[in-house]
Amino acid sequence: MRGAVRRVEYGHSGSAAWTLKAVLWDLDGTLVDSDPLWVAAERHCAESHGVVWSEELSLRMTAAPLPVCAKVLQDAGVQLDAAVIINALVADVTAMYGDDVPWTPGAWDVLTELRRHGIPSVLVTGSPFSLASRVVAAAPEGAFAGIVSGDDDIPHKPDPAPYLRGARLAGVPAADCLVFEDSASGVASALAAGAHAIGLNACARTPLPSDAGYPVLDSLRDFRLRE
Repeated sequence: MRGAVRRVEYGHSGSAAWTLKAVLWDLDGTLVDSDPLWVAAERHCAESHGVVWSEELSLRMTAAPLPVCAKVLQDAGVQLDAAVIINALVADVTAMYGDDVPWTPGAWDVLTELRRHGIPSVLVTGSPFSLASRVVAAAPEGAFAGIVSGDDDIPHKPDPAPYLRGARLAGVPAADCLVFEDSASGVASALAAGAHAIGLNACARTPLPSDAGYPVLDSLRDFRLRE
């Protein structure tokens, strides 16, 4: 069947059978290895305004929407408006991207395989549209059917709204979608939307537990599609 796959396999962890009609991707730490860039931008913002950087401060911003990151930095002592902080973080990360998108291991191959099967992908991220669209433009041609970004006026993950919108952009029910995520809040969003979820630990800031109740892979290299 063009545009649907009956089985997915995930390394040594097992396999599952359902009619897979679309894949919804988290961005940072899942599709691209950009978390180190965000950490560097957050640290630069903190230290350039006299705030002592710490691992605890970093963890409070892990997988958090940009407005939350701005509030964390303000509470730590950065005396700037939230919008100014967000713009500074995005500008720093954009500059660090350079000319190359840092795909996570196996991401390009999975996108290519999905396109070959006629299965659309949708990017669902809390990052701004400017960054999300840059990644989509660098992906295999025709891989992505749409973007849900942090600029959209909807609740953030772990609310199901982002993945429900992603399924609508793909034109299929959420129950026929597979979500790739690297954070517990992202997985919670996917499951609350009624989608299937696979966790990824290759580039996660905080690794997901192997006994979380859903498949967790070391990387996308362990993922396979079967007719």
